[in-house]
Amino acid sequence: MCGIFAYLNYLTPKTRKEILELLVGGLKRLEYRGYDSAGVALDSPDGKDIAIIKKQGKVKALEEEIFLHSTLDFDTNIESHVGIAHTRWATHGVPSEVNSHPQRSDIEHSFVVVHNGIITNYKDIKILLQNRGYSFESETDTEIIAKLIHHIWVQHPTYSFRELVEQVVQQLEGAFALCFKSKHFPDECVSTRRGSPLLVGIKTKTRLATDHVPILYGKDAVRQDPEEKEPIEDPRSLH
Repeated sequence: MCGIFAYLNYLTPKTRKEILELLVGGLKRLEYRGYDSAGVALDSPDGKDIAIIKKQGKVKALEEEIFLHSTLDFDTNIESHVGIAHTRWATHGVPSEVNSHPQRSDIEHSFVVVHNGIITNYKDIKILLQNRGYSFESETDTEIIAKLIHHIWVQHPTYSFRELVEQVVQQLEGAFALCFKSKHFPDECVSTRRGSPLLVGIKTKTRLATDHVPILYGKDAVRQDPEEKEPIEDPRSLH
């Protein structure tokens, strides 16, 4: 299985060096066999763009690429920030930097995603998106997820980040765990799963305002939300 890891330091200032050390450290904790590539995505210091760093090989190779060869600004303090990271065990596409995660929606990095699992209907969705004018740069099934959420966002710009992810998940077949970030939704991270494991941890110096973290379970739970938009029934109905 691939490994995915995300870190959100909401209203907790951290330097980019600290953030990257946490992301790489998370990947090391997940590393238990010979993964073929690894990558991270993090916000730019001004929060207006997303930097993606990917490297073929083990997590150590990614760590060296980040801290020895990149030109990232490590010292800027960021009050709120979302970072996502991934170790890849190839299922679609040869081991390479372009096939490694995070995968992006477009060259503007509007949406990026990390993925554990397999999307069994990715070919159908890929054809649909190609017919809508999207071009693909990788051989992965994951890239269709990043482009699909971008497509739905273009069609429904008023949807929340959560609603966009819910619409995407309803189109996917297979087993997966996903984590999304977007420069259009700063300081937000959306995770979801079907079949694959997903663990969420919260650390705070003060007691949380609530002991309940809302979690949605499948289509029935989604439809019980009175504010929820109507789900898209079939990928072919996207327009």
